[in-house]
Amino acid sequence: MAAIRDEEIEAEARAILREMIEQSGWYRGLSAAERTRRIEEDVDRNWPLMLREARRRLEHRKG
Repeated sequence: MAAIRDEEIEAEARAILREMIEQSGWYRGLSAAERTRRIEEDVDRNWPLMLREARRRLEHRKG
């Protein structure tokens, strides 16, 4: 199995979380720019929560 770099895992974790938040309906009352800013703040703070899922997905893809 190919090694997965930390940067790849972090990028995948961020993408997973961003997608979840965007689809959730959070911050819908805000302007598009403000909503994007708030989502990015949430992603910056909370992406480590998705590490396990990110690694699993990347391992599956590279499997």
